[in-house]
Amino acid sequence: MKKIATAEEMRRLDQAAIEETGIPGLVLMENASWGILRTIREMIGPELAGRRILIACGKGNNGGDGYAVARHLLNRKADVRVLTAGPVEELKGDALTNARIFQNMGGSVTEVKMHGPMPGPPPGELIVDALLGTGVQGAAKGLVARMIDWINARPEPVLAVDIPSGVDSDTGQVHGPAVRAECTVTMGMRKRGLVLPPGRELAGRVSVANISLPPGIWAGTQIPFHLLEKKDIPAMLPRRARTAHKGDCGRAFVLAGSPGMTGAAALCSQATLRIGAGLVILGIPASLNPILEAKLTEVITRRLAENREGCLSPDAMPVLEDLVSWADVVGVGPGLSQHPDTEQTVRMLLGSIKKPLVIDADGLNVMGMESEFAGMLPPGSILTPHPGEFSRLTGMPVEEILTHRVDLARRKAADWGAVLVLKGSPTIIADPGGAAYCNPTGGPVLATGGSGDVLTGMILGLLAQGCPPLHAACAGVFLHGLAGDLAAREIGVAATVAGDLDRFIPRAVREVWPEA
Repeated sequence: MKKIATAEEMRRLDQAAIEETGIPGLVLMENASWGILRTIREMIGPELAGRRILIACGKGNNGGDGYAVARHLLNRKADVRVLTAGPVEELKGDALTNARIFQNMGGSVTEVKMHGPMPGPPPGELIVDALLGTGVQGAAKGLVARMIDWINARPEPVLAVDIPSGVDSDTGQVHGPAVRAECTVTMGMRKRGLVLPPGRELAGRVSVANISLPPGIWAGTQIPFHLLEKKDIPAMLPRRARTAHKGDCGRAFVLAGSPGMTGAAALCSQATLRIGAGLVILGIPASLNPILEAKLTEVITRRLAENREGCLSPDAMPVLEDLVSWADVVGVGPGLSQHPDTEQTVRMLLGSIKKPLVIDADGLNVMGMESEFAGMLPPGSILTPHPGEFSRLTGMPVEEILTHRVDLARRKAADWGAVLVLKGSPTIIADPGGAAYCNPTGGPVLATGGSGDVLTGMILGLLAQGCPPLHAACAGVFLHGLAGDLAAREIGVAATVAGDLDRFIPRAVREVWPEA
């Protein structure tokens, strides 16, 4: 599990290294330049003599990294040229030191003017973008914006230093021109803007340069955002005793389905079983029971009282209470409809239930605004909204949610006392305690109706087997995305439908945990 930093969090780490341990900033910059040099060799080959490389340097420490790299390249007889956004004399501190060293070695520095012609060196083999660092917010303007456009128009591949210039390092947002990089070398740890769109797409392949920050300074810096990795998942998954029987493996009740939406109920309840729950009962409006009995073999179905439209009726409450009493966990929502009778029933159920809940889709839609369900969620519950549903719960615009998804997910998980799975690309999982996790698996293959119902079932099935809510959510989201990735390889991205995911769930589990 890797930490993902904001610009301020990374600045505090650098400051602690300098002030508390006495490491000069120049040493950190030198360490960064070695990491960049290693990646340059990976991109264009180990032999650098005669290779034409252009480096675009800004006025801050990002530019200082560029000058340090230029020095290494010059020492290796590369044909390296630096283009600078302003006079070298305007640089300060460590950046000025590295620029002066490069010049004293005979390095070529060309100052780009705002209104003059852009330099026209012949095509080279690489451009290094060292214009703007992680501390810059807002749109790139003036000369820097002009240089970004020039870089993007060039034929060479681009390596970005720390983050592509023009990308907001905290949100991934782009408010003006931004560099399109093939690779980004970031310092110390990943930045949020490298894992959140559109910055994620502009960054290309990301590698992290070890700048030798002392281990002791990490302990004093709280970084709540993490990137899930394959190696993290096995420890989150349930273990079965050799003597286990179906009752030991979790009992889940799923409340789902309405006329025209029986597929959602089937996908969710089947995924609950497929991820390992021992027993699953699906509660369905009575007239739909024959359809679900035909769709499902291993899932138990129960007829529930319905209204004239075939949707769930408040008259179902006595049976619902018995089913909830039987279950270890309860899933509510897929395909349930937003009929007023259904809304009344779900709200009655939420007001009385004490078992951990996984709430999705129409279960979220009928909950109303957050002021209406505050304090109603039982401990251990998990909510799985997409941005539109999150918007209806909070009243916030979708654009604001997408821009600030990490901090909003963290805040609302704490406000609601539930694990929050904010679906999207990427999906963010937030814990009421303040931690948040970014899922790297999945992608456009999951952009198909019903994939969210499969995810709800997978999380519910893990929760039923005794996984802590945060582990159930993180492992469920990771494996769901991985199942999609495996399906895409075999079936194709566009051809994969939600029903295909079911047979790839076991493969996904075995890929992260072969012993399973």
